[in-house]
Amino acid sequence: MKETNEEKEHLPEKFIQEIKNIILTARTNAVRSVDFCRVQMYWQMGQRIFEEEQQGKERADYGIYLIRNLAKEIQPEFGSGFGPRQLERSRQFYRLYPIASTLWTQLNWSQYKLLISIEDTDKREYYLHEAVNNCWAFRELERQVNSHLYERLLMSNDKESVLAVARQKRILLGDDEFFIDLVLYNRLLRCFVIIEIKTGKLTHQDLGQLQMYVNYYDRIVKLLEESPTVGILLCSQKNDVVVKMALPDNSNLHAAEYKLYLPEEKLLQTKVEEWTIEFNKK
Repeated sequence: MKETNEEKEHLPEKFIQEIKNIILTARTNAVRSVDFCRVQMYWQMGQRIFEEEQQGKERADYGIYLIRNLAKEIQPEFGSGFGPRQLERSRQFYRLYPIASTLWTQLNWSQYKLLISIEDTDKREYYLHEAVNNCWAFRELERQVNSHLYERLLMSNDKESVLAVARQKRILLGDDEFFIDLVLYNRLLRCFVIIEIKTGKLTHQDLGQLQMYVNYYDRIVKLLEESPTVGILLCSQKNDVVVKMALPDNSNLHAAEYKLYLPEEKLLQTKVEEWTIEFNKK
């Protein structure tokens, strides 16, 4: 069968691309609309839970009772997305953003869950606006939060060479969660410093755990242009203080530089007792 002259002509590429863009934009907007409907659902639930909670404010434990029993009523019908933890999140969501019109349609519920887990208001608002302005998906927002972008920007106006990033930093490895005692960031070295405090006898498991934390920060958190992470293990036993330092791979190449900017062992030995006392108060 011979092709007609019309079949031999090619449609303009620009025209085809414009039609494709219309389809893709519509699909994206449809997904975003569904995501935002979910955000609105949790906000409305949080509003009602908060209002109901206020009716029983004479009972100190009414909020816990309300959420636990509400979950028992709705979770069997609607699934795990409506368990006690999610209901508590929705309540917290409403309390942080009590005006519905201020919610951003560009953000989904996963992103809002991550944001409401940030206690510092300025830090939370910074990541919210960065996520909106830069069109960050959840994974990118999570990566930026875990890489402590906000704290690094603050360091530009901070005269201190070492910045405390987090205490009892929670990390997830598979289905297991761990808590790092103290995470610092050294501006001069441009590296993270992981500090673990042990009050019992030093074991090889302690050193292995510290190395695991160092590996996590090197592989997941730190940027390519930053220096390898340093791990410091502070261990107090009886009247003796033992300090173990886990330097990065090829530590012989970095040892002189790291020792120049990190606290001396004697200083760590004097500080470990103070930190241990404070740590044990928790």
